[in-house]
Amino acid sequence: MTVAPYISWLGHGAADLATPGVFTDAKAHMFGFDADKAAMQTLVDALLNPAGAGVVRYAVLAPVALISFMDIARCTSGTDVVGWLPGRECALWVPLLEFRHGQVLPNRIVLWSPYIFISYTIGMVTGRETWGWPKVLAEISVASDDPGGTPQFGVKSTYFPTMAAETRGVTDTLIRVVRTRNSDRSPGVWTTGFEAVEGLVGHVLAAFAEALVDDLHLHPRLPSVALKQFRNAPDPKQACYQAVVDSPIAVTKFIDGGPLFDDFALEIVTCESHQIVRDFLGRAPEPGSTTLPVKFAGWVTMDFQALAGENIAIVT
Repeated sequence: MTVAPYISWLGHGAADLATPGVFTDAKAHMFGFDADKAAMQTLVDALLNPAGAGVVRYAVLAPVALISFMDIARCTSGTDVVGWLPGRECALWVPLLEFRHGQVLPNRIVLWSPYIFISYTIGMVTGRETWGWPKVLAEISVASDDPGGTPQFGVKSTYFPTMAAETRGVTDTLIRVVRTRNSDRSPGVWTTGFEAVEGLVGHVLAAFAEALVDDLHLHPRLPSVALKQFRNAPDPKQACYQAVVDSPIAVTKFIDGGPLFDDFALEIVTCESHQIVRDFLGRAPEPGSTTLPVKFAGWVTMDFQALAGENIAIVT
């Protein structure tokens, strides 16, 4: 495949900035919940594996999933000098096993997100165009927004209750994580980044934690993949470009973190445009909204970079 020099819009209202993305003082909260392995595999087979082109395929690792809320003090490009913005993101994550062509055993464990919400345009456009992340704009709330109230995390974005020609879109809360019980246990503390990974991964992925933690010791980057594609102008049902892209995250500074022992619940609004319950649980959602118990919660504050990555498989 031939490539051409990128025509930069820098200085002309650029919204897609060059890698690496540099993020400072990012506080992330992670919540793990039980999910249906077969349902998530159906989602992977629909939205990721078709672009593997016989080069790579992905299998769901375990019947668990994650939702993260990240509040970042400074977001900028390490290459394009424009300035910086604060930013927030929320993502739903599926842990996957990556199988390369000709290999019987999995190549590595990766994370994949079919739903990502972000609060600022530059992060949304760069994430979509560089790596292919399916980011959409949203207002994202975190616990510190209301220190005197019940700690909760939320995503307010546009959704459609039904998918029909006459349905008007709604911009309202789509996802919430709410604390339901205070714990009497003293907060835990992680002193290093690897201890944080062991704590988060150990609770969520159980038996698979050791393999991922060992891999991170050898390659200190959080591995993730995405589907990058662009519609073909003459035929919008075809892609003029489609690829599976590696999108690595390098933690450059661990600041602090620890497990959360309070009880939390994940609430998902029922709508046809975001079939999250069916995608992750393999069943119909409840009327109005569906509430799921959170099995594990933790937080970490860090500096990190979103690196250039790799084209794992290119279809067109």
